[in-house]
Amino acid sequence: MLSRFLHTLVLLTIASIPAISQHTDDAPMRTLLGDGRELHHGGWGALTSHHTRLLEKDALLVGARGGWLINHRVTIGFAGHGLVTPVGNVAYDAHVQAQGEVLRSKSSLQMGYGGLFIEPVIAYRSPLHVSLPLIVGAGGVGYGYTSRLPEGADPQSGYRTSDAQAFFVVEPGIELELNVIPLVRVGIGASYRYTSDVDLPATAKDALHGINAGLTVKVGCF
Repeated sequence: MLSRFLHTLVLLTIASIPAISQHTDDAPMRTLLGDGRELHHGGWGALTSHHTRLLEKDALLVGARGGWLINHRVTIGFAGHGLVTPVGNVAYDAHVQAQGEVLRSKSSLQMGYGGLFIEPVIAYRSPLHVSLPLIVGAGGVGYGYTSRLPEGADPQSGYRTSDAQAFFVVEPGIELELNVIPLVRVGIGASYRYTSDVDLPATAKDALHGINAGLTVKVGCF
């Protein structure tokens, strides 16, 4: 599904090139910070929803992002994602049971991350344009599960425990955005999540690497 999504995104981006050219061919040459006129400052906030794959299972990440928009061309701010669907790991359950634990419920992966957000915008004057979001930051990941108390305790009671660790993350992406109304933009896009190695039992070191694909809805002054 992700490969079909990426293929569609590339085709839409190519299709938008004539519109982008029409809006930029006759424009005067501009520097990184503009064309000598006073800079425009804005800002926006957004909600995001992305499909991804974790431990070879489908998963959903939801999050928020936003920041200061400089001269219509680049946003600097913060962004974050959190895992909201259960992702189990049979191998981790077996590891826990081998340690003498009696599970009352299967383990579930828990993950969240965020950090600095930078997003250049290509051909912002066009109703349909491209943005290049980048997240650089950190997060936390772990397994939560419920196990029974030691022998002699109430067998119906239990306690929650987990293995967890922090990680570093870099996530570059590409989005195709549509200006719906002056204050609202909707984008579809994809990104690749690259993290430092994971050191959790029965878990691959690159278990958190993967593609996100989904939707962003922005509200603000662009």
